[in-house]
Amino acid sequence: MNKSCLLLLSLFAGAFSFSAPARAQVSANVPVDSHYYDSIDKLSGMGYLDSLPNGARPYSRQQMARWVLEAERKAAEKPLPAYLADDLAALKQLVAPEAAALQGEGKGQDPFRLRKLTFGTGYLHSDRFTYRDRRTASEWAPFGEQQNGHKIGRNGGLGAELEASGNLGSEVALGIQGRAAWDKDNEGTASLEEAYVKTRTGAWAWELGREALVWGQGASGNLLLGNNMKPLTLIQAHLNEPIQAGGFFRFLGQVDFHAFYGRLDGDRAADAAGWGRQDYNHPGLLGLRLDVTPARWFTLGLSRVSLLGGDGNGLDSHDWGKWSYGHNADHKDKWDDIAGLDFRFRLPGVQFYGEMYGEDQAHGLPSDWGYRGGVYFPQLTKDGSWDLLLETAYTNQDWYTHGTYQDGWTYSGDILGDAMGSDARKYYARVNHYFPGADRLGLYYQRTERERGMDGPVVQEAGLTGRKKLKENLYLNGTVGYAAVKQGSKDHALFAGAEAEWEF
Repeated sequence: MNKSCLLLLSLFAGAFSFSAPARAQVSANVPVDSHYYDSIDKLSGMGYLDSLPNGARPYSRQQMARWVLEAERKAAEKPLPAYLADDLAALKQLVAPEAAALQGEGKGQDPFRLRKLTFGTGYLHSDRFTYRDRRTASEWAPFGEQQNGHKIGRNGGLGAELEASGNLGSEVALGIQGRAAWDKDNEGTASLEEAYVKTRTGAWAWELGREALVWGQGASGNLLLGNNMKPLTLIQAHLNEPIQAGGFFRFLGQVDFHAFYGRLDGDRAADAAGWGRQDYNHPGLLGLRLDVTPARWFTLGLSRVSLLGGDGNGLDSHDWGKWSYGHNADHKDKWDDIAGLDFRFRLPGVQFYGEMYGEDQAHGLPSDWGYRGGVYFPQLTKDGSWDLLLETAYTNQDWYTHGTYQDGWTYSGDILGDAMGSDARKYYARVNHYFPGADRLGLYYQRTERERGMDGPVVQEAGLTGRKKLKENLYLNGTVGYAAVKQGSKDHALFAGAEAEWEF
């Protein structure tokens, strides 16, 4: 897709004045690593949601409350299996104030308070702590993908996390996530993972602060933007909720729009110099995304993310003009783009989804394509207590690399998108079994062929995951896994971890 068209579509979404839906308000977001996203995916796959969630996460608490009410209405016609009824009940408890407000039974202003507290321990027996990517200034490790930039240290480790969020008045919401951990390789660390404030003007929401974002439809990662990296400090503008397009554009159905800007590391130049490369400190990261859902069975997202500028490499008005229609500079390129689309088809008993992005542009068009494709079977059995997901992804040698930004598409040592990096191929399979009481057991397998043109490592990882509800608001999560990394010789990793999670 011509990037100028993508930009015009984005500007179209921003140029029109929309009215806020009835009873719409500002609500805090549900962090992208919450297990409740799995609940939404399951309810959608089983046909209990009329609307189809798009690929821009996080979702707000109010969005999830709307889906809870949709599922309850559908369950009146099509009774829920016991395991799914328990899952829906837990989700409804999470967003109870917002659901009540949508039904006209309350103000929906859930005060800022502690939401979740987690304590965990894990043991990783591994030949190595992390592995260096030779094309970018990034590191990776088995069992280390989509962990907000965290790697698991070898031998025993301890960790604790807390999440607090809620409203500060009717038009302001706040979210905070904190983490403290200790292990042999990382020693002691403490960090404020997320901290953002959110408000709105009419139908538009505005956010400032640090928060993890996921753009795309992948299950094992996202090619464009995901939580493989630690959350980035951003300023964001987006629709408070997806809105029905009107007039001539009514055929677009539900429309959603997101834009953000943030700055990356301040030590990129020194880090690159250590590897005989060059880079600029504090380059910007600018993202535009338009989602349309013209039918309850199809959603499409168009995205463009640009790595641009940096200290001593700023764009002038002439550069911005070229950027606006995706024209590459003749020399000393001051930006690099990834742009394209992702989609999801929802059919009875099966869903198909994909991501298709170009890492660079040629005469305004994306080129050097990367792909992800997957199929989800939500009902291997009649009641859906077993489901299956299959996925594959591919990048070529130009992905996440650039001649000007030679640290690549990285932030604090992690790929901004999929941890598999450039010139890679991934295969992923996952099967889940659900039990009454909101319990579940899962088994996954992942094979990643990294840096294929450089005889890079082949990583095979398999794991057994589980979630057990011990009592009201108390869960036990666990993982047992094995990974083999083959590059000439073979490295091995064994992991076992458990965490107790209290929800308030």
